[in-house]
Amino acid sequence: MKLMKNLVLSILSIGIITLLAGCNIVEDNNLEGETITISQNVTHAASQNDTDSRIELINEVIPVNPKKIAIFDYGILDIFNFIGLEKLGIEKIAVVKANLPNYLNNYDNDDVVNAGTLFEPNIDNLDLFNPDLVIVSSRSAWAYDKLKRELGGVAILNVQIDNANYLNSVIHNLNNLKLIFNNSVLFDPLKTDLETKTNHLKTQVEATNFKALIVMTNGDTITGYGVGSRFSFIHNELSIIPADVNFGNGDNNTHGDSISFEFIKSLNPNIIFVVDRSSAIGGEASIGVLDNVLVNSTDAAINNRIIVLDSAAWYIVSGGYQSTLTMISDVSVLYN
Repeated sequence: MKLMKNLVLSILSIGIITLLAGCNIVEDNNLEGETITISQNVTHAASQNDTDSRIELINEVIPVNPKKIAIFDYGILDIFNFIGLEKLGIEKIAVVKANLPNYLNNYDNDDVVNAGTLFEPNIDNLDLFNPDLVIVSSRSAWAYDKLKRELGGVAILNVQIDNANYLNSVIHNLNNLKLIFNNSVLFDPLKTDLETKTNHLKTQVEATNFKALIVMTNGDTITGYGVGSRFSFIHNELSIIPADVNFGNGDNNTHGDSISFEFIKSLNPNIIFVVDRSSAIGGEASIGVLDNVLVNSTDAAINNRIIVLDSAAWYIVSGGYQSTLTMISDVSVLYN
């Protein structure tokens, strides 16, 4: 009887221990497995230049408080860098290390995984990294299906900026990040700051009638950008009048339209904003190409209103918090 009693007690003890262990596992899974669902547009494409690519609105399930994140967008890296990875609970990141702007080059070290290029993910590195979340943007959006397939259905967040609604896109991304990291204290002040400073500058702009042309220099090549282009934050949110309202036909143009010095002279803009692509990607500055008789005879040149924009902020890191503050500051010099 004593033997039987001990056996029964042992079985009960094992059962209780097992039950408690099971409860702990369920509790841990609930804490670590929390997710949110974000509605977003994704691109389905077989390659970067797939002419048959298509866009679909989907609901993406994303883990809350991801610990390991692969980032293909410098704007988001800018935001994470400003807040601090440790405050967000991020333990490891993979980033694109080529053409990192100076203020983000601290991520070019052996502790940070090389994610590939802005256009092409390094699947081998990412497979070993095993991210909880991958963040893609305009240049890498095509790789959505490839990343899903090769990385076991990993959660992917698309932070692509709508050029025609730049500030709203940045705010939208900040709202999504607030949900993902379950923290309004860290993200809401950034939104308020950007909105306040943008509206303040807009008020100053609307007190003038300056007309502006946005150009990009790249070696000896110059291109122009109008309403709806990748730099149209200047026109759309800040309300600076375009020198030619029809230029670019209001299209969502990322590459710009080729223009001549004669065209610049004929528009005679009050302001010329210049993005130097060559310097943005680490090459020799090409701003000197605009130093000629035709450009120098414009109202912008005569009145010292040729504004060289921070090329990294406008061309490489657009969509970030710090980069957007730089963009606002670049334009503010005209109204201080």
